[in-house]
Amino acid sequence: MNKTAISLVLGVTLSAALSACDSKTSANEKNFGIAVSQYFDKKGDMCLDPITWPVDVYDIDLRQQKLYPDGVAGQMAALEAAGLAKGEDMELPGTFVDGKPNGLKVKVRRYVMTDAAKPYLHAAAGRQPRMCWGRKSLNKVIRWADPAKVGDHEESAVIYTYTLSNVAAWARKPQIKEAFPVLGRTVDGERTQKEKLYVKLTPQGWEALGLND
Repeated sequence: MNKTAISLVLGVTLSAALSACDSKTSANEKNFGIAVSQYFDKKGDMCLDPITWPVDVYDIDLRQQKLYPDGVAGQMAALEAAGLAKGEDMELPGTFVDGKPNGLKVKVRRYVMTDAAKPYLHAAAGRQPRMCWGRKSLNKVIRWADPAKVGDHEESAVIYTYTLSNVAAWARKPQIKEAFPVLGRTVDGERTQKEKLYVKLTPQGWEALGLND
């Protein structure tokens, strides 16, 4: 084989190898980064758990607030301090006998959502609105598991770090972070906290499991 033929063979081989590396189905940082970003585009909102308003906080909850700052009393107090909720002391009918109140009263602090909270409400179809405070974006893909066959497709697990965008000012308040620990860990772990996302291989490329659920 002459030099020209050898060069042509090597060129075709190298081109094929590069093409395989660039394939959207390859297991590499670029493709897994695309999968994570697509997941965040669709499900990247960071929100508090759904809250059914109004919220009644009883004496026992108030007494345990210092011991359990992430209990209902602590959470409502934190939202009130942030201007997102407003509390009012009131009395409610106590226990009932034969369907009628027995005359006893129960003291509660009733919280309602303020107008300041409404811009943060996001509602997915068929689900209760949630108060959202920011969004996740991909910072960097750290590593991934070797793809493995699961049923009729391949799956992998991607480890990555994230950044936060559109973070509401109230979400960074110490009282809010203490009352809502998941929020606190997310805000404090930006760029350093590693997370995992399971992905599967489709004809269109890698896709997060549950992306379309």
